Order: sequence, then structure tokens, then C-alpha cells
Amino acid sequence: MKLTEIFVNEQEVAGEYIAQAFFEWNGQEWEMTVKASSKAEAEAQATAQAEAYLKEWAVDQTAANEKYGVYPF
Repeated sequence: MKLTEIFVNEQEVAGEYIAQAFFEWNGQEWEMTVKASSKAEAEAQATAQAEAYLKEWAVDQTAANEKYGVYPF
């Protein structure tokens, strides 16, 4: 599993900014969504959670996917 991109919406949606972290594993793209009150906060949270997710995924893929809400895209 590797992180391929972090994308943050330019405009807020319902008062929140949405950041998406995209991952790739065996040709399949996976996605995690993070919401925050500012664009910078959304990007920072997505980056931190993506790093933590990858560390936990290396130990237990299923548990990490469930904990961080990572799903096939």
C-alpha cells in the first residue's frame, strides 16, 4: 500500500473542507476522507492520518482499513 495523492476541495461543503487521501495497492485505488473546518487543517489531518494508516496497515490490513475508513475507490 502506498500513498499516491492528497486532494483537498477548494471550497467548503456544508461548512467543512474535505480532504481525500488516495492509496494504491496491487493496481487497486483506495480512498480515505477527512473533514475539517479549514483547508489547511483538512490537509494536515489527511496527511497525518495517511501516515498513521500506512504504519498500521503494515501490521493488520483489515483493522487499519476499518479504523481509518479506507475503502476501494
